[in-house]
Formats: sequence, C-alpha cells, structure tokens
Amino acid sequence: MKLSTNVDVRKEPFHLNHYKISRKPAWEIYHAHPCMEFLYVYEGYGHVEVNKQVCPVEPGTLLVFQPFQLHRLQIKGPFVRSILMFDPYKLDAALLAFSGIRQWFNILWKQPLQCQAIGEQQHVAALFERLHEKLARTLLHKQEEEFVLSLLAILQGIEPVRKKLYSGFEEKLRPRYSHTAIQMIEWIELHYKEKFDLNRMSEDLHLSTYYLSHTFRQSTGSSITEFIVARRLKEACLLLETTNKTASFIAQEVGFLNGSYFCRVFKTVLGITPKTYRLQL
Repeated sequence: MKLSTNVDVRKEPFHLNHYKISRKPAWEIYHAHPCMEFLYVYEGYGHVEVNKQVCPVEPGTLLVFQPFQLHRLQIKGPFVRSILMFDPYKLDAALLAFSGIRQWFNILWKQPLQCQAIGEQQHVAALFERLHEKLARTLLHKQEEEFVLSLLAILQGIEPVRKKLYSGFEEKLRPRYSHTAIQMIEWIELHYKEKFDLNRMSEDLHLSTYYLSHTFRQSTGSSITEFIVARRLKEACLLLETTNKTASFIAQEVGFLNGSYFCRVFKTVLGITPKTYRLQL
C-alpha cells in the first residue's frame, strides 16, 4: 500500500511513472491531488471508488482522475500500472488548435463523470511505452512536446466512449467544482496541518458555515473533514516513506491531535498501522 508519486505540477507540469510494480497481495490508496491523472492497469484486479460510485478495475483499464478528486483504489496484486500526472491548464493551452479534442478534454477535466474506469483500453499500453522510450532520448526542455502528443493520442483513443463517461449537454458545460469549492480546496491546502476550524474558514472566505459545508459536499462528494483527513494521510505516508520521524511526530506535523488518534485513523482508512506501512516499503 504505497502512495503514487507526489508531483508538484508547478515545478513539473508533466510526469510519467512508467510500469510501476507492487507485488504485495493487496494494495490500496485513498487520496486526492491537485493534478490530473491517467492510470493504466497492466496487471491486477479490484475496484475504484469515486464520488460514491464503485467501478471494477482489471487489466486493460484506464482510470481518469480529476484534480482534487478524492478516490479510493483497492487492488489484489500483483499490481502493475503506468501513471501519467499532469497540469490540466498546461494541456488545455496546448490544445488550442484542436477545438474538438479540447472540448472533450474539458469534459474529462471539469465535468461530473458517470464512470472513471474505462475498460478494454489495451491500446493505451503502447502509447505509454512509446512515451517512455521517447522521454529517455529527448532533451529535458523538449519533453513537454512528447507529453502533449501522447496525451492527444490518448484523448483521441478514448473519445469513442464519450457517451459512457458523460451524458450532459456539451453546449451547457458547467464547472465540476464551483468557484467556492475551489476556494475551499485552496484554503485547505494552506491550513490542513492546523486544527480545522470551520468558523475560521467561514470568516476567511466570507461565507456561512452551512453554505461552505453544503457546497463542498455537493461539489466533491465528500465532507470537508473527510477531505482534510485524506490530505493529512497522504502527507503522513510521504513522511513515513522518506523520513525516520516517529509516528507521534508525524501525527503532530500533519495536523492530527495525537499519535494514538493518528494511528487509529490511519488503520481505519488504509487497513494497516503506520509502523506496518513503513516496514512494507
């Protein structure tokens, strides 16, 4: 059970983690991230839960995750996948000359999707392999072009399943998140390590507590508290992976009340204790 690469899209707008292998019998992740993600499955069976919807996952599945979208992925291993994470604003700007594909991308990026696990997408494996090979022999400052071309090919390849993923009227596209929800997510990113105070958020954003809670759940499918817990756990996992800090120290650093509460929440959400998580790395 290990988190995928923690990518800062401000510094690295496109990132490929190619053919990543987890050989453990069970694998799980529960988080959200500011970038967009395409994840292709070579091996492994399980399911993904997004916005209270559960979809099956098997070899040949392409998963599409939108920015800040809380998702839980549970797989029976071995789990082999490739992960392409990117800044949607960067790709959107690169697609200005392709109006049809750009509109399709904006649906995947911003609209409420009916399903985010697309089966029988084996052709995507070749696209990831080609991108991996090209990046290995392309100068760093020219790699963005290869990412854009590969993403363009992926978007074209999955366009035939548009009706399965989205049933809304494209001439009346509406943002998946309201402006208020985006403000709230940005506020959480700044303050998630602190003790959460809805009244403080209300004062900072100049909106009522009821409106904030209602809007956030309506936009994201989760409560504010659930989102904050997931964000804290993601940071905690990163610290467990990259430092020797104790669980008690990490608990305080990421915003939990104390070490015992942190361990209890960690095990409830991820199925194992922080100590076991670190031992399995």
